[in-house]
Amino acid sequence: MRASTSTRATTASSTRRVAPRRRVARERARAKEASRVTHRLHRLRPNEKRPFPTLSASPKDVLDVPPVDDDEDTVFGLPRDTYEPLRTLLASQFVLYLGVGALLPALPLYAQAIGLSSGANGLVISAPAAAMLALNLPLGQAADRYGRKPLMIGGMAVMALADVATARATSVASLVPARVILGVGRCGCECGDRAFLADLCARVPEKRGLIVATQSTVHAIGLVVGPLLGGRLMEAYGAPAAFYYVAAAALGTGIGYCFLPETLTEETRQEAELKASMDDGDGGFMDVLRSFGASRDEDESPAEELLKPAEIAGAAVLEKQKSKASWSELLKTADQRVLLVCASANSLGFVAKLTVIPLYASGHLGASPAEVGNLFSVTALLGLVTAPLSGLAADKFGKKIVAGTALATCAAGLFFGSQSATQSELMLFIGCWGVGVAAAGPAINALAQELAPKGGEGEALTLPKSAADLVFLIGPVALGFADQVVGSDRAGMVLCALSAAVAAASCFFLPTSDDPRAV
Repeated sequence: MRASTSTRATTASSTRRVAPRRRVARERARAKEASRVTHRLHRLRPNEKRPFPTLSASPKDVLDVPPVDDDEDTVFGLPRDTYEPLRTLLASQFVLYLGVGALLPALPLYAQAIGLSSGANGLVISAPAAAMLALNLPLGQAADRYGRKPLMIGGMAVMALADVATARATSVASLVPARVILGVGRCGCECGDRAFLADLCARVPEKRGLIVATQSTVHAIGLVVGPLLGGRLMEAYGAPAAFYYVAAAALGTGIGYCFLPETLTEETRQEAELKASMDDGDGGFMDVLRSFGASRDEDESPAEELLKPAEIAGAAVLEKQKSKASWSELLKTADQRVLLVCASANSLGFVAKLTVIPLYASGHLGASPAEVGNLFSVTALLGLVTAPLSGLAADKFGKKIVAGTALATCAAGLFFGSQSATQSELMLFIGCWGVGVAAAGPAINALAQELAPKGGEGEALTLPKSAADLVFLIGPVALGFADQVVGSDRAGMVLCALSAAVAAASCFFLPTSDDPRAV
């Protein structure tokens, strides 16, 4: 009896020890399952419909347990459905920018080889910007209606044809139309890929600056390697070979784009379709408003009459959605005006890179073409380091702060560069300018994406792009005119420095809107 009693006591004691362990194990399992479910639900987009899973944990467990990282669904901190298309996009664009880099030394040499004057050469450089300025808005709207991929792929095909036509041109009469066609293709693919990147950034807005900076870094690598390839091609086969090379690069990029998913949501597509129908008067809700007040047909039923207030209310909502991405509405906000100034000043800096900076280096300091090339290679290499740091800083401190600081750096570099007495001084200060340009680009692009209204990203992103294209169109003439009027080859650089300083000041001192995204 005593043995039996002792055995039962031992068993009971063991059961008491095991039971808490089982309860702890069950609670941990429930907590882990609840955390995994909430982590997945957090990543769902609002318009995504999925069956709601059954939870085996209580609501208290769901609220109290911190989320568990799901390594299988994230890569480098990005969700897999964002990382994979971003990887394909950047790999495709790297191929393109290898070709674009090859054109930097090729186009002016090719224009010189076929006997173009400096004025005609300026016309050739400005021709793509003219086409892009005219088509930015309609193609941006098309990106919201028909999708990002069709414009990206079609634009690359048009660019390839334009580069082949450029390689075969023998006079300004055939060269300018070829460059205009190039502008049409560039406009299409840039409207598409800007909206595509904005869609990806919207999935992880806290990583927006880093994503845009990564894209800028990939572009910079292509612009460093591309001129080396282009120079070898021109030495071996002549200047037209570089254009055939960039045509092949454009085709390769278009093939890469074919593997991208379409990021345009059905909600955005429907809003764009309704906006277009209201603009064209082809049966949209504005027709309902225009017809309201007309005499009702005798056979109209009371039920149809009751529907009219709902139609009117729906039309009012759609009219508000229609205007939110229009340029006139965007320009009413202070932040969009600041964005416009910054984009214009940054674009004028790129114009200086193609015009007044090389002229100052060669004419004032006696630099050879190879030394001018080394100057810009150093600038591009500095950009490789600056762009990722700019993205991280933009996410942490704010896009406008980083853009303003970067543009102030550009202003200082251009101003002191215009006072350089030696090539070493010029390289130092133009390197400073290059750091500012590399930092400003990602911050300005990320700010443009954040300020773009939902449902009208494609159209809204064309506003700063059009401002940049307009500056690229008139900038070469304005900077050349400044040099002629002042009688100095440094006047254009001083003008660019002044514009960058004004843009930097606008980021810090102009009043801002109440939009919390505009920081």
